Amino acid sequence: MSHARRNALILLHFTVFLWGWTGIFGKLIHQGATQLVFTRTFIALVGLASFALFAKRSLSWRTPDLKQYALVGVLIVAHWVTFYGSIKVSTASIGAACLATSTMFTALLEPFWFHRKIRTYEVVLGAVVMGALLLMFGLETEFRLGIALGILSSLLSAWFNIVNGVLVKRDDPVRIGFYELLCVMLLAAAWLIGSGESPQLPWQLPTSDLLYQLVLGLVCTTFAFVSGIAVMKQLSPFTVVLAVNLEPVYTILIALIIWGEGERMHAGSYAGIALILSCLMMNGWLQRRERLRQEATQISPIQ
Repeated sequence: MSHARRNALILLHFTVFLWGWTGIFGKLIHQGATQLVFTRTFIALVGLASFALFAKRSLSWRTPDLKQYALVGVLIVAHWVTFYGSIKVSTASIGAACLATSTMFTALLEPFWFHRKIRTYEVVLGAVVMGALLLMFGLETEFRLGIALGILSSLLSAWFNIVNGVLVKRDDPVRIGFYELLCVMLLAAAWLIGSGESPQLPWQLPTSDLLYQLVLGLVCTTFAFVSGIAVMKQLSPFTVVLAVNLEPVYTILIALIIWGEGERMHAGSYAGIALILSCLMMNGWLQRRERLRQEATQISPIQ
């Protein structure tokens, strides 16, 4: 494994750990889903702009991909609203764990964007993850709406990660993240105004909500969003999304520590988590084997 790829994998898993906290903050913050998304992205944009100024990174809007950034922004705002909506009507554990289905969606969508054949093992692993999700929540019938919103959020997550996997090859992750999040904020504000609500700015929040939003916006969004895009210079979207399946594992463990019995699940749910972890390890092994085989076929025999 190359040094750059190893560093990308380390950064990816640290980023996923940070994302594991987003569901926790979504439960702790006393805002509706759309208000939460607006305030989160407002803070994140301030963080991104500050970082770009400090690091002398261009945020010029003169890029041919600006329309694509806007499209991804639409997908992201829909993803976040459905994700936090899922958490609000169910539990943090259920909303986060539904994201595991993104593996299956990615395995089916990625080949069309990268013009390659569908890999059988990706579909199989995606199906196993889907089965694990069904195993985890087959008995949680009172949270059907939350599960449905979580799966829709998962599909949207897979979609925008695949598109970003294409865009990151052509532009700086900081600029990509800035314009995507700008679109998210504007769309959330428009939705709130259209619904008769005023978008809540950070200084209008209670102290506890403000502290949670600052961590959510600056650490779990500004840093994690850019790093999540940057790692795709070295890693495939499928590898990224499969690693993101650890996000619900982190969220579930943290939620159990904070809320205890209110987040406890059936024994089958923990068997589902074990299946997801098995898929992560299997994917790493299969991709490494495939890469070694490709490298071996590129070595010319000595004449």
